[in-house]
Formats: sequence, structure tokens, C-alpha cells
Amino acid sequence: ANTIQSEATGGSANGGTPQRLRLMLVGRPGSGKSATGNSILGRKLFKCKVSSRPVTQDFQRGCRVWAGRELEVIDTPDVLSPRVAPGVAAQGFSRALASSFPGPHAVLLVTQLGRFTEEDRGVVRRLQEVFGAGVLAYTVLVFTRKEDLEGGSLEEYLRETDNRELLRKLVAKCGGRCCAFSNRATGPEREAQVMELMRLVEDLVRDHGDAPYTNDVYHLVQALDSMSPEERLCRVAKRVAQKHRWPEEENLFSHPPLGLQAGQRTEASRSGALSTNWFELNWTE
Repeated sequence: ANTIQSEATGGSANGGTPQRLRLMLVGRPGSGKSATGNSILGRKLFKCKVSSRPVTQDFQRGCRVWAGRELEVIDTPDVLSPRVAPGVAAQGFSRALASSFPGPHAVLLVTQLGRFTEEDRGVVRRLQEVFGAGVLAYTVLVFTRKEDLEGGSLEEYLRETDNRELLRKLVAKCGGRCCAFSNRATGPEREAQVMELMRLVEDLVRDHGDAPYTNDVYHLVQALDSMSPEERLCRVAKRVAQKHRWPEEENLFSHPPLGLQAGQRTEASRSGALSTNWFELNWTE
């Protein structure tokens, strides 16, 4: 994974060392996921372009200090889409779990205003397949292309959009945490967006006692700490594939990419065991 340091700062609390928060970006290709990461960091660090095909091929990290906290923003590869083959997805998920170990404090689920598609719904399903149904309790829904609201409010959009029932239920599953981003914004407008997002994140973190999200696969990552990063990623990928009965493609796990630093240790966290009873967006009440 590539680690990129941003120089953007937002002050510090009491002059002390800021607490680190891990924010993990997820979303379908073309949702504006990487551009949203750049907006949060206040600098163009993550590769992004308008495309419906996968753009982010590897993990990237960026850091900044914001209001006394060190933010670690993790841009995940485009592997959550249902269009990605299950075996490839399993390998990508193993990297997601390793890269965000011992777990993200908040997951930022990025979708585009006016375009909540079947692929977006598939992203939510796969997110819960791997990270557990409880991951939505640690999720903030970020709508990109805020400029398309044309001065209207996000609340008004959610009341009137054609997908209002689906989105209403998704927002409810995310604890009502949602905000809108214009990734064209700069300067004070961009920082105001970050402030709104971070209010939601800090409320979420406080509700969970500052503990990151975790599940049994994160526990496996910790248990395999004595292995080399390559062996650990291979074992985790196989576990993900087996747990969800995904096929292991020939040689898929032979050369897993690096992404986990040796010697990492867990911290206090809340459990979120994996569940196949994941959140369906086409349910009936």
C-alpha cells in the first residue's frame, strides 16, 4: 500500500499528540470515493478519474491533523462491486482487512447523488458479507456531487428522490449519519464539509467508546501476527473465501500483495462478528 502524508493541518487539542482515527473509504467505481478522500485530506493525493471501471488498484493512505486528531484516510481498492469476480474480491478484502487493522473507527460509504444503483446495493451487501452486519453501525453515508442539489438540502433530496425508501432504510441502518460533499469545493467551503463530516465521525466514535470496529477476521489477522505479511494475507484471503463459499481461483492466493506491517498489535475494540444475515436493500417490512 502507498502511504502519502498530507501537510494540511487543522490545529491540535491542548498542544498534545492528536489521537489517530482510521477512516476507511468504500464505494463502487465512479462514486467519487477517491476524490472524497482528497477533499478530506485537503490535497489531491489519491488517484481518481471519472470512470465506471475500477480505478483504485491498490490501497493508499493519507494523513492529516484535524482539530487535534490525526486522521488516517484509507482508500480501498475497487473490489466491493458485484462485477468483481468472487476470488479476486476475496483477495482484495484480505488486503482491506489487513490495511485497516485493528479496524476502522469509521467506514465512509460513498455514493453519488441521484445514482444509487444496483451496483451500490451490491457494495452494501458485500461490505456486510466481509465486515459483518454490525459494520453499518460504524458507517457514515457520504453523497457526492453536492453541487447537484443546487442550493437544496440533503434532507429534502432524501425525501423526494425516486430511491427514497431504499435510502431512508440505509440511512437508518447507518444511525442517521449522512452528509453531502462537493469534491469541486476548495478553501473554506471544502473545510466546512470536512467539519460536518467529522462531527458525525466524532459522535460515532464517542458512541463506541473510541473503540474501532472489529470482527473475527480482524482477530485472525492478530492471531497470525508471527507469520510473514505474505503468509498472513494468504491465510486471511482463504478464510474470507471459505466463509462465504467463494471459489478460490487457481493460483489466486499464491502471491498475495503486501499490505500488513509486521508487529502490529490490536487495541481496545468492540466485537462485530461476521454474519451471513447481512443488510438487504430489497427487503420488505
